[in-house]
Amino acid sequence: MSRTRTMRQNRAGKIASVSSASPQNHHRRNRRKKRSGSVIAEASSASVATQKVPSQPIVPGKTTSVSLEDARELAAWLRHERNAKMVGEFITIQPASGNPYGDRGDKTSTATTTEMAEFTLSKNVEGGDVILSIPQDNCVTAVDAKEHPIVAPLIEEKPELVQLALWLCCEKAKAKGSEWWPYLKTLNGNPNSVLRFTEEEFKELLKGTSIDKEARQRRDSAKEEYEALRAAIAEDPGKYPLDVYAFLTESAFIDALDIVCARAQWLNSANCYAMVPLMDAIPICGAPPPVSPEDPSFARFYEIRDIKTGLTAVRCGYADYDVDSASVVLCANTRASAGSKILQIDHSVRNNSELYLSFGDVDDQHPGDYEYWPTELSENDPLYAAKKSVLEAQGFADKGQTFPVYKDRMPREFLSYLRFARVTNSEELFAVSFTEDKVVSPMNEYETLQLLMADCRDRMSAYDTNEEDELLLQKRDDVSLKIRNASRLRRCEKELVGEMMNAVRRRLAPIRGIPTKQGMEDPNSDLLEIFDAIESIPNAPKKAFENFQKWARGDYEDENRRPKGGGGGCG
Repeated sequence: MSRTRTMRQNRAGKIASVSSASPQNHHRRNRRKKRSGSVIAEASSASVATQKVPSQPIVPGKTTSVSLEDARELAAWLRHERNAKMVGEFITIQPASGNPYGDRGDKTSTATTTEMAEFTLSKNVEGGDVILSIPQDNCVTAVDAKEHPIVAPLIEEKPELVQLALWLCCEKAKAKGSEWWPYLKTLNGNPNSVLRFTEEEFKELLKGTSIDKEARQRRDSAKEEYEALRAAIAEDPGKYPLDVYAFLTESAFIDALDIVCARAQWLNSANCYAMVPLMDAIPICGAPPPVSPEDPSFARFYEIRDIKTGLTAVRCGYADYDVDSASVVLCANTRASAGSKILQIDHSVRNNSELYLSFGDVDDQHPGDYEYWPTELSENDPLYAAKKSVLEAQGFADKGQTFPVYKDRMPREFLSYLRFARVTNSEELFAVSFTEDKVVSPMNEYETLQLLMADCRDRMSAYDTNEEDELLLQKRDDVSLKIRNASRLRRCEKELVGEMMNAVRRRLAPIRGIPTKQGMEDPNSDLLEIFDAIESIPNAPKKAFENFQKWARGDYEDENRRPKGGGGGCG
């Protein structure tokens, strides 16, 4: 079956769901399920062979820098030998600005001296203009892997990303003998990938982060997948000659899987992953929050200006398959001027932690960064059964429920869930609103916010370093890029938790009371008594002198002559 037919068939039933994968609906899908901790499990969940319409495609991110020479050679190969006529029409490949040696320029090493490529606009563009188009015949999909004479016998029932990794592993072993060599030269593994972390590096670099456990699972999952492949080869030497499959070493497979997880792009309209030459070398940036083009803040989310250098970067749309042109296209999201650096928007709306899992780096200017925070009901709650029924009716789970927490706003549904979990009487069950920010009662609000503040403090205390430590580390010249990038991840997570703590404090400030058995009491009552006593001190001498005058006049004589002790009886 041809690749064209396959991509068109995969498209069936998916076009209608493209809008459901938009940024504004992404979190609504994700809040109702836990993220898989395994890269293999993620690949399987999006595999065409096992799932016709994946509800949550995991789109790998950018991982490597491409040398200027290799990028220009690839563009020439696509344009002159592969009939990609649009290559070079809107895009210029030039030396990278800022760090000319790319994001691999490690201050602790002098080995990186290759000049890296940067992609800029060669002319002014308007929103919706196609700035790069790669015909589908130049893209690699699982179909290519299934038709590969050496790889095909190994990939039965394998996840799609593993299929692409095996294809890449075999083709890279051919080196210049591969017809894809101009493209393969631009696919280099990332030495900072979590797939290559040692146990010591996990403890040192990722302790306290939200992805510590998941990163370990990804590394272990990749090794288990390789061991399964080698076991299959060893069990049937007749089907898998050892000399033919000698290219499949652990290092080569991990390297290929790392590249695929970082460079493969999910094509919504075609319902498949694809390795897209040249387009996958354009850096991916964090997705902005959903903003209308008429909104005054729209431009600042899609255009980044560096005041020091005067350079501008523009966040374009995300790559997708265009049926009419039978090509993978990248479009501009907004008007941009010639010379602007090009970035691709991550259409899977991953946060910085997830981006780090994919390519060992973060987007320091991520405009829509967030973290998933879990919450659940207590089974010891007398109202547990009733609360569970209400939550299920609202589309939430009583266990393992997660919500996205943002840096710039308090998540309404998360706060409503916490309020609901703290309700102590049945009359308040239906007072909780999941569609608006509505306080149930002062006592409920106080308890909810205090628990949320305690959670924030626990998250901060899980790190071995504070924000000041991270800033100082970034200024040092004697640390590796791997350490520097992990520090940037920790700093991004801490900033988000810190902003959440500030938001909680702002909500706590107007609450003038603390919960007691008698209800809400003024938390400053003790302080007020102290201040009253202090204010009475200046009047003490005057009061003493007045009492002396009364004594001198004999005002207290009657009181002194009064019999001591209490009289008996009731009269």
